[in-house]
Amino acid sequence: MKKLTAIILVLVMAFSLISCGEKASDEKKDKIEEKPGKVEDLSKSSTQETPKPEELLKVIQNPDGFQKGYRNYNAKLLAECYQGETMMVSPLSLYAALGMLGNGASGETLKEMEQLFGCSVEEASKAVLYLMLRSEEADVIRIADSIWIEDDTPVNDAFLSRCGLYYRSSVMRAHLSADSTIQKINDWVNEHTKGRIEKILDKIDDDAVMVLLNAITFDGKWEEAFDSEVTNKDGAFYLANGNRKTMEMMFGGADRYFEDSDMIGMEKDYRDGYCFRAYLPKEGKTVRDIIGKLAESQNLPYQGASEINLLMPKFKGETTLPLEQTLQTMGMKAAFSPSSSDFSEMSSVPGIYVSKVLQKTYIKVDEEGTEAAAVTAIVANTESYDPQRIVRNVYLDHPFIYEIVDTNSGITLFTGVFEG
Repeated sequence: MKKLTAIILVLVMAFSLISCGEKASDEKKDKIEEKPGKVEDLSKSSTQETPKPEELLKVIQNPDGFQKGYRNYNAKLLAECYQGETMMVSPLSLYAALGMLGNGASGETLKEMEQLFGCSVEEASKAVLYLMLRSEEADVIRIADSIWIEDDTPVNDAFLSRCGLYYRSSVMRAHLSADSTIQKINDWVNEHTKGRIEKILDKIDDDAVMVLLNAITFDGKWEEAFDSEVTNKDGAFYLANGNRKTMEMMFGGADRYFEDSDMIGMEKDYRDGYCFRAYLPKEGKTVRDIIGKLAESQNLPYQGASEINLLMPKFKGETTLPLEQTLQTMGMKAAFSPSSSDFSEMSSVPGIYVSKVLQKTYIKVDEEGTEAAAVTAIVANTESYDPQRIVRNVYLDHPFIYEIVDTNSGITLFTGVFEG
């Protein structure tokens, strides 16, 4: 019986990465011994003209297209991945890797992916390209993509051209199951995550024909850093079960405040146009309640504030998430079945389907910023005061949702829940 070919979709980042691999068959091992892995670099610059940033931004700002679609996708992904524990996922890294994959999809497979995106694959690709171009303005976010193809697998030039244009993808051809190839993939991961992720794969399935990699790093420095001298090393964080946990708690200011009947929240700016956003459930509400609202709200309920006092924990964490079932629950089903998948725009090889999607994320938040990153006015005047002065307090001392956001485009790069 003819074996089914499979794509292993892999996302990698300094906070977010994907890995997969299964035990190779004896038949494949023999093949590797006969022909050791040799990586051939097929990368080349796209001959098409790169769209201008202003053109790309118009796509992102479409309220009924990309903007609405990405907001819904982001909220659904978080809802599916959250299991009542501290976690983080990168919607952008998954979106970028799926975007490359979508450029090779057709028929019902493509239709389901575009429903997941809430826009066309071309629009999704343009949004990723915008962030890649924007990342070149300052060394805050870095995005890299690569495609690794099994030696004897034909791949359509048009697919590679689109991935080269929108994702700047490097392209490698090799025996994917060879130890030397896996080592080179891990070397790529190490390089493009600035050494924060040393390896991603131990083995690759013997039926794999392609590995798609996306890597994202984020190095954000706060516009106004927290003062480490006022960090409370014995601070209190209250867990969902009511227990108290001792943690290092930072105190400082935030830049914007929002509130509604279910939550309060804040945004604290990084340099160069990024921000950290937190949603804190009010008493009687849970993290799950707030996640359920994220897709509904067009605009955050910002409120004025003369001063915003922020208390938040220093934290560091990693999350590993298998995402195959998550994506199918979100509506992307055809791509995971060899009987229904259609990647004819990618290759003439029949039966290509997605076999695994796994993402790992890492985040570190401290006084200086985030790896994944107050203004006091005293006016002296005779017998006067400001009756309009409003002071807001946001104490992130119990479970909260957070996002790292590109403020120029509104795109969420990372989202997670901190449970303590």
